[in-house]
Amino acid sequence: MDLLEIRYFLATAAAGSLSRAAVRLGVSQPALSRQIAGLEASLGRELFYRHGRGVTLTDAGQRFQAVAQGVMQQLADVREELSTGVLDESGSVTLGIPPSLSASMGADLALRFAAAFPRARLRIREAFSAVLLEWTEAARVDLAVLYDARSSASLIATPLLLEDLFLIEPPAPDGTPSRAEPVSLDELAQRDCVLPGPENGLRRVVDAACAAEGVRPRVLTEVDCVAALKQLVERGVGPTVLPFGAVHREVRDGRLQVRPFRAASMRALLVIATPANKPVTPLVRAAVAMVQEEVERLVPLDVLRGITRNPDGSRLRHRAMASPSTEEVGPP
Repeated sequence: MDLLEIRYFLATAAAGSLSRAAVRLGVSQPALSRQIAGLEASLGRELFYRHGRGVTLTDAGQRFQAVAQGVMQQLADVREELSTGVLDESGSVTLGIPPSLSASMGADLALRFAAAFPRARLRIREAFSAVLLEWTEAARVDLAVLYDARSSASLIATPLLLEDLFLIEPPAPDGTPSRAEPVSLDELAQRDCVLPGPENGLRRVVDAACAAEGVRPRVLTEVDCVAALKQLVERGVGPTVLPFGAVHREVRDGRLQVRPFRAASMRALLVIATPANKPVTPLVRAAVAMVQEEVERLVPLDVLRGITRNPDGSRLRHRAMASPSTEEVGPP
């Protein structure tokens, strides 16, 4: 395959029609069809369903589109960087981050960015994943850390951290040390819980894990605010489910305790995403690297709990999982 075939493929996928794509590309439809057929032949898979209204991506086509978009974006970024010759350190970067992570690394990220790029400006916007996803797809942020997201026509996502989830409880009233023994998902059905709403990425992970084991959580109230969830737990209203990073200070101060789940599926995939329709500038790429470095720094310090690397040392990547305990990350 060559870059021309990839470019023609992406244009056809975006247009949903060979004829419309040919017009946009300024080529004849037969020439475009030959390029697409050549690409399919080299891959040994059909990338499009042909029908009377145009074309639709097959499963193989959707997979190839996700990879091809990333490749073309990276090439465009490199071309821009090489053509300018230097990193523009006077721009601005808007980073979207979920509350469960901003409490752990938001301040340090702001300080690191300011020290590295004193003439640039980093704006950190905190929101839950459902909102962050909308902002990223609409290019209202330059990059975002999301739960439960994959690359698509509107965003490019790279796995960042496969994060363990914990049952969050108040400490024992008699002051005894916190219990660390694992807990089953059945406990969520036996106790009144306070959880984020169903649109939240973490809640989707919890619901999917519970559904797989035939468990229905007993939800007393739904609160889309991490600070409020922690306060409700501290007041004894009920337990919640959060990653360790969201409560590491409260655990250190003895105000909350955490218990791991026995279910290996109680892990949430954090990805770092950029809008597919907005160029990733060298400054944004530097911010992406800084987020990755900060996450990898905090895991050994036990501020975050999860894995950032595959057993061979490579970064996490999307891949269908044979089991939830697999170190390679599949779709959340």
